[in-house]
Amino acid sequence: MLSACGGGEAPAAASDQPVVSIVTVAPAGGAGAVRASGLIGFRREPQLAFNAPGVIASLDVDSGDVVRRGQRLATLRRTSVGANPDESALARQVAERDLARTQELYERGFVSEARLESARLAVERARDSSVLTAPADGVILRRAAEPAQSVAAGAPVIVFGESGSGIVVRAPVSSAEAARIRPGDTAQVRVQALGPQARAARVTRVSAQSDARTGAFTIEIEVTDAAGLRSGMVAEAEIAAAPASGEASALIVPTLALLDARADQGVVFVIDENNVARRRAVRTAGVSQNGVLVVEGLAAGERVVSAGAAYVRDGEGVRLAAES
Repeated sequence: MLSACGGGEAPAAASDQPVVSIVTVAPAGGAGAVRASGLIGFRREPQLAFNAPGVIASLDVDSGDVVRRGQRLATLRRTSVGANPDESALARQVAERDLARTQELYERGFVSEARLESARLAVERARDSSVLTAPADGVILRRAAEPAQSVAAGAPVIVFGESGSGIVVRAPVSSAEAARIRPGDTAQVRVQALGPQARAARVTRVSAQSDARTGAFTIEIEVTDAAGLRSGMVAEAEIAAAPASGEASALIVPTLALLDARADQGVVFVIDENNVARRRAVRTAGVSQNGVLVVEGLAAGERVVSAGAAYVRDGEGVRLAAES
């Protein structure tokens, strides 16, 4: 009878309190990171061609060959200088005499540099053969023609990679991500084929126009350590881009901490100094790989339930399994 007359509800024993894990709320420092996948290549990969039509007489290199600047790559037998050898020889002599006169007049200041270049081009066109040389130290990426093949002027013969231009990753990103990325942003690049190690990199270019078919923008990321990298490899990049609107002051909480999520609203349980759970409404700004971005309703340093929130009631004491 005495116990029946006692007022109020007896507090739950500690053994009856739910066990929860908690985390301390922190700013979303890494929320601005942009992740993209792209292909590795040389910064400059020109397609080398002859400036006149003809038949390829020789190709002295093959895919994968490392060449030096000025090294002969291919020769062409021209078909545009005439079939008569005497006429061809006469055309070369006339062009060479004109070049000599133009060079003298240029040195005396009577003709422009453009006129001199035209005379040099005329000599080149009058020759019955042409030699294609390497414009810089580099690698032969692909042969686009074969010996005895007829090619038009400007038709690609060799795809060349300039080793001195550096190694880059070209990756597509969405328009929202492109708006956040700036040249100079730091990045990390991983090539799974070479192991999980990250390589330091930085953004060097963001395209000014999107791809007409996909709507994506291409970013170019220069890799500092190019050891083992080959053109065409697939790479994963993580760019430390500027935060999106609303992310600059956002806090990060684990995804499991958010309850009753609807649009940009949700609920979390905040643990006070007495280890009592308090229900708190929050406003969110999306989800990252690290968790949910909270922009209203929490303060940095507060403790929230990260696991076990579904078993907690407002105002109830809890036991802490772990704190981080």
